[in-house]
Amino acid sequence: MESKAKNPVNNAGAVWEKDCAGETRILQEQYTSGSSSIAAIAEADIQRSVQAIIRELDQEHPAFQCSRGMFRWTLHKKTERDPYNSNFLVKILIGELELAKKNNKHYILPLLNTLMYAIIQAAYIPDNLYEKAYTFCKGLLSFPKPYCTIGHQYAVMLKAERKAPGFLYQRVVISEHGLKNDTFSHREKIFIFADPDLISEEVIKSLHNEIHSVSLNDTSAVNMSHIIKHSIQATLGENCDISKLDVALQNKPYNMIEHYFQEVVAVTEQSYFSSEEVTTAHRKHSSKLQQLYKIIINSAQQVPPSERLQNILLPNPNIGFFMWKEDDLLWKELVQFVKNQLDGSQDFIYSDPDTSEMSETTDCHNIEQIRLSVLSTDSGIVRDCGDPTVGSDASPSRSSDTNQTKLSRKGCVKKRNHDSENALYFPDIYDNTTTCNDMNLHRKFGCNVMSFSIKQLKPNTARVVVIGNDCILGRLAQAYHSLRKREARRGILTAKLNLLFYYIPVTNEKQSPVSAGQVNHLLHSDLSCELSRYLGSIDPWYNSNINSLRNMIPELAKMSTTSGQQSGADPFIVDVTSYYVRMGCQPVCFQIYSVKLTFSDETDEIVDDVFLIQLEAEFPEQKCVKETTLVRRRAISEGVGGQIAVTYKKIALSNRECIKQLASHCTGVVMKAIPSTRTEDLVCLNVSISEVTSKTNLSGKTSLTEDVKIKTSHVRIKVQDNCGKSMAVCLDKDSRRTYKDVISIDVSPCLEPGYCLHKMRASRFNQNETENIGLTKYMPKCLLLPINTFAGIL
Repeated sequence: MESKAKNPVNNAGAVWEKDCAGETRILQEQYTSGSSSIAAIAEADIQRSVQAIIRELDQEHPAFQCSRGMFRWTLHKKTERDPYNSNFLVKILIGELELAKKNNKHYILPLLNTLMYAIIQAAYIPDNLYEKAYTFCKGLLSFPKPYCTIGHQYAVMLKAERKAPGFLYQRVVISEHGLKNDTFSHREKIFIFADPDLISEEVIKSLHNEIHSVSLNDTSAVNMSHIIKHSIQATLGENCDISKLDVALQNKPYNMIEHYFQEVVAVTEQSYFSSEEVTTAHRKHSSKLQQLYKIIINSAQQVPPSERLQNILLPNPNIGFFMWKEDDLLWKELVQFVKNQLDGSQDFIYSDPDTSEMSETTDCHNIEQIRLSVLSTDSGIVRDCGDPTVGSDASPSRSSDTNQTKLSRKGCVKKRNHDSENALYFPDIYDNTTTCNDMNLHRKFGCNVMSFSIKQLKPNTARVVVIGNDCILGRLAQAYHSLRKREARRGILTAKLNLLFYYIPVTNEKQSPVSAGQVNHLLHSDLSCELSRYLGSIDPWYNSNINSLRNMIPELAKMSTTSGQQSGADPFIVDVTSYYVRMGCQPVCFQIYSVKLTFSDETDEIVDDVFLIQLEAEFPEQKCVKETTLVRRRAISEGVGGQIAVTYKKIALSNRECIKQLASHCTGVVMKAIPSTRTEDLVCLNVSISEVTSKTNLSGKTSLTEDVKIKTSHVRIKVQDNCGKSMAVCLDKDSRRTYKDVISIDVSPCLEPGYCLHKMRASRFNQNETENIGLTKYMPKCLLLPINTFAGIL
């Protein structure tokens, strides 16, 4: 099995599936006959698959690049086809984790993610295996981040699963498919955005077909039946005749299935919230589900008894696929999602017409110009005016008497809900202990709410997955900045929505065969996906499962087009995406940079924009022009760059401000915000200036270009007036975001719009020149874009 998994993707594992289907049938027959030798063979096969995953984490040979991610996918497919393989897998992974804890810590998180995903989907896991996994996760609490953070989250989840087996499966399905119940009302949806200008038509068509074909049979009744069967079987094990239970549910009407579903959810949630010990809560939970199981199967038809477990597959999540053609499409879809969860009510958006949103063109630095409505308590009615002789501390009896006879009027200004408003400024992804400074010297990662977290802070979760190269990430940064500006002025989505971001790189460039001596070049060859390369360098599990899709998705799309087969027949991309959004819970935060562009034409307005990955400025090449006049003058060369003045704030480990200046004759400037290596962890701009120098040798003067490199957080570049030239500026490698005739560039970290608004409000009542006053001292100052990975930064 291992040798077949190493082959290139071909038909996304179709060769493996064909062989595995026959092997699974043999295993089922021999399991039924009670052959212990076959169980040993199956366990050895699972052991080999786990070892293949471990070797994959260490090997960088190009032969392994095309098959990365296939080992994990095929391993989970084995557990889906034979439920007894889940017990073998959990047992083997716990043993490998104990060894990795001593010698190879970088194996821990990939193996732990594989373990938890197997437990969620398992038909039945004995309590002793739950206890061993729980003990291991508790042991990670003494490790540094992110090991202790993820270990704690998984320990809480395992404790809940021990009390009520099937708890995690139940919450995943309820959230992803919006099943209504009385105890758990959290809703989730996956939004996949693709830019048609960046991805080929065949890739878009293949993704669209696969996403829409896998959800055709997902109905509420089917999903509720899945939860009922999985919860009862996970609790009772082989004491549950799953075949008989399945037949009984098929013959029940919808209202009865819904009734049993509500009962199962109520029992499971009650067991989880029980304050009793794990064994006591589990015993009571089993007793209640045993009674419900007998009630359901009493009216079932006679079917051959089955003593074997059966897997109830985890349904694919609710996925929406969108072509990102409009700039505000993300905002519109998120608002529509929240509105649908509120039964179509539009009150949360349009109930306050006098409160306008923050203008999209408003700069955070000039936010003081925005008009703030003031709540007035004086209506102009005499009875409303307080008696100046009476103090403000009136007695309760007097207040009640006055309210009965006081005239009333409809308020013209709606008072804000400060609880929901303040929630915007304390997002879960930020570490408030490090965001008060002007710049964080080290890149930080946060801790998001997990896809099946025990405690949900907000009623809805939107998981935004962008597919493409670095250009679409720049567009995402623009949309996120615009969304935060809207929310800073008026929190429509703030208290109702968790917003999480994921990134799947895709390139249309053909990859030529690579020799063994070009391994290092292969890892850095694709400059169009720099952010995914960086995420792959800091998180090996992201590199194995997600970075491998960069060339795999175009290849699969090409094969499905030529063969004429539907992608939904083998939903490899949907499976990997589902695994990513369910298990990728550790965000890596990237600084968004604000840029102001001034143009040579004074009539043009200053442009405010943002970028996430790169800013590139260059002097367009022009022909050499010679001037002939009575006065002898030197030829004017217009094709060798121009003169610029650079003012920047130097980055220092002490975080002290150090302003420096330099003048340079250059051909262009490149600012990169993504570190080139994983060891370079400073949050700063790496500015490279292509400086032109003249040297004299025996053949005469020659012009050489040297790169001047600086690290900075704030930089201002201005073209000298005597140069008579201007630059062309391109943001995030997107040719559609190119500005011409630019004479001044001012780059700085993009400020959080909520911070700017609160700071302005606080300064209106405090005339002192205090940098952080009021709530602003506790709020994140810079706007960071969190991209979720499996482990964050190791």
